Amino acid sequence: MKPTKKQNWLFTVLGPLLFLLILLLPTPEGMTPMAKNVLACTTWVVIWWLSEAVPIAITSLMPLILFPLFDILPIKEVSNFYASPIIFLFLGGFIIALAMEKWNLHKRIALNIINLTGTNQRQILLGFIIATGGLSMWISNTATTMMMLPIALSIISQVQNLLKKSSDSDLENSNFGKALVLSIAFAASIGGMATIVGTPTNLILVDGVKQFYNYEIPFDKWFFFAMPLVIILLGILWWHLAFNVFKLSKTQVKGASNVIKSEISKLGKMSQEEKLVAFIFGTVAFAWIFRKLLIKPYFPNVDDTTIALIGALSLFLIPSKQLKGEFLMDWNYAKRLPWSVILLFGGAFAVAGSFSSSGLTVWLGEKMAGLESLPFWLILFTVIAFVNYLTELTQNMATCTLMIPVLAALALTIDVHPMGLMVGMTIAASCAFMMPIATAPNAIVFGSGQIEMKDMVRAGFLLNIFSIILISLFVYFLLPIIWEIDLSIFPNEWK
Repeated sequence: MKPTKKQNWLFTVLGPLLFLLILLLPTPEGMTPMAKNVLACTTWVVIWWLSEAVPIAITSLMPLILFPLFDILPIKEVSNFYASPIIFLFLGGFIIALAMEKWNLHKRIALNIINLTGTNQRQILLGFIIATGGLSMWISNTATTMMMLPIALSIISQVQNLLKKSSDSDLENSNFGKALVLSIAFAASIGGMATIVGTPTNLILVDGVKQFYNYEIPFDKWFFFAMPLVIILLGILWWHLAFNVFKLSKTQVKGASNVIKSEISKLGKMSQEEKLVAFIFGTVAFAWIFRKLLIKPYFPNVDDTTIALIGALSLFLIPSKQLKGEFLMDWNYAKRLPWSVILLFGGAFAVAGSFSSSGLTVWLGEKMAGLESLPFWLILFTVIAFVNYLTELTQNMATCTLMIPVLAALALTIDVHPMGLMVGMTIAASCAFMMPIATAPNAIVFGSGQIEMKDMVRAGFLLNIFSIILISLFVYFLLPIIWEIDLSIFPNEWK
């Protein structure tokens, strides 16, 4: 959410004012002074995160200043959160994604998928959804959207030039363009949910669970739970855009095949570098999925982070045949890493850790005791729906950071397994489809000029409802089976 200059000033001042107000007010009953300090500091940081009044990366450094200053945690302990293994998992995964981008492997994969699905309106839409969703499992949602959008705009331009200028075809053409660009934004958000490294909110969850319960969410367990959900949501997205909202026809899109084949021909024959990057990417993905079965018996201390870093490091050691004296990856290209997101991870992990160490989580749990009488499915559904629509107006990583300690407290209070609430909340934070400010992919496609606000709201509103219902069902029924847990009981070893 980008504030205006007036809003920027307002939120910049509001953060420290609320911070001081909480410090000056009497300490609530049952809350420790340290927990009160954490509440005040978190309020300041979250206000700036959600409003983006101050750059997110700079705000993310605030715990390094506030926590030692107000005797919450010493600087050494706070700085440890900025070197979490989860951050290095993200680094390794992102370097591999950058290598795919450097050698245009991601573009080749996307174009060939689109080429295979066909060239009528519905088939092209399906191709874009599959390609975008598949790539965003491993590459950032923003980068995937930025890559796919120019291809879509080129096809739309061909349609506008080649179709007859009758009123019917103009309407049909307009709907096709709207459906195509919206599919990119929505599929990018959905696809990222399938893997732990697919979207930053998943990594925030992994770290939160590790901090609160000393439990590591394995890559394979997440994948086998989330992947079916992603496949169904992508299918719903295609049906929703092609048959429900825009009612696309089976008409062949003239010129689309030429555009796609032209783009593929520009890439030329698959280079040795592309093949090597594809091999490393495939090996890392295979190792992540089958780590417990094939690697852990021989190397018990190797985790998902280690695998990602091995893959990333190998890219700097394998020479390029095409560019003499260079390697598959070099540091100048690796500098494109999203350092602001890395700092945000550190700040988010520090905030979550302070909730636990100060006892604020326990206090919040005591205040939620009245919810114990409600059925778990209703609480789960409410949390998912609340976060889904909250994310339409807020930064989803900040939302997850704030919600994880709250849900940890709620789970303990109502004596249910915390994974149900936390996983449901995290996935819901990726399913904001109504507003341009909700996600970076939404903002990018909105800026293309192909759609209006009403188009995104009309398509996104029902998609939000579909996702809320589907996430609730998957968490309630499938999560306990895949993860072998009982959602109705808080595990004793985690208390």
